[in-house]
Amino acid sequence: MIVYLNGQFLPAADAHVSVFDRGFLFGDGVYEGVRVFEHTVICPDRHVQRMAGGLAEGRVHWDPRELPGIGLELCRRNDLPNAFMYVQVTRGTPPPGEPVRARTMKTQGEPTVFAFATPQPAMSHYSTPPTTTLALVQDRRWDRGHLKSISLLGNVLAAYDAQAQGAQEVAMHRDGLLTEACASNIIISIDGKLATPSLDSASILEGATRARCLALDPTIVERPVGVDELLRADEVLLVGTTSIVTSALSIDGKPVGNGKSGPQAQRLLDLVMDDCRQQVEAAKEAALVG
Repeated sequence: MIVYLNGQFLPAADAHVSVFDRGFLFGDGVYEGVRVFEHTVICPDRHVQRMAGGLAEGRVHWDPRELPGIGLELCRRNDLPNAFMYVQVTRGTPPPGEPVRARTMKTQGEPTVFAFATPQPAMSHYSTPPTTTLALVQDRRWDRGHLKSISLLGNVLAAYDAQAQGAQEVAMHRDGLLTEACASNIIISIDGKLATPSLDSASILEGATRARCLALDPTIVERPVGVDELLRADEVLLVGTTSIVTSALSIDGKPVGNGKSGPQAQRLLDLVMDDCRQQVEAAKEAALVG
C-alpha cells in the first residue's frame, strides 16, 4: 500500500511518525474520510469545509484544500478506482527544547499529515440498501461532537458495547434524545415522515452524507428526536461516507418496523447514488474539456 505522509507518497512500511507526535500522545488532531467513485472525489467541498472548521477550532495549521488532490493521487498510485480515503492532521511533534508532553506548545510546530486509501465497492454495488443491527447505548462522549477529532475512544467503547450485545452498530442517546451511531448519522422514518437529530439538540457530527440527504430530500426534518421515537420508528437509516444509506433491521434484538429494509431507505439510497453518478459524469466532462 502506498500512503501519504507530510508531502510524500511512499510504501506504508517506510512511513514513520515520531513517538512524540501529539496525535499519538494526546489524540491531538482531526481527520476526514472521503469516498471516491470512478476516480472522482465525492462532495470534496463539503469535506474541505468541514476539515477547515475542525482545524481552525483545534488551532492546527494546514490547508485542507489539498485533501482532494491527495485522495486522487493515492487512488492512482494504489490502482483504486473506488475507495475510501482517510486523512488525519495532528499538531505534530514539539520543536526541540520544548516538553514532549506539555498540554500546550509554546510555538507552532509543523503538523503531521497522514493519509491512506482502501478499496470500496463500485456504485453498481448500491442497488439496494446495506443492512445492519443496532444496540441502544448511552452516549458518554465529550460535548464537542461537531469536531471530527481523532480522539475516538468513546466511539470505540460504544462499538465494543454493540459487539458484546451481538449487534453490529450502535444508536447512542443522551438525556432521552437520540445522538448518532459510531460512524454515521441517523435518520428515522416515523408515520411515514423522516427526521434526523438537529445539530443544536445533541452533540453530533454534521456528516457530509447527512448534509447531502438534507439537500436532496427537503422532506427530512431536523429536530430533537426522542429515544421513544427511535424505538417505534417504521425505519431507521444510517447515513455516512462508508455506510451511504444503510437500513437498521433491529435495535437490541427487536425488529425495526417489519424487520426488513424499507421504501424510505431505498428511495434515499437512490437519491444519493444518482447524485454520485452526476458528480462522476461532471468530473469526466470537466477532464475532457481540460
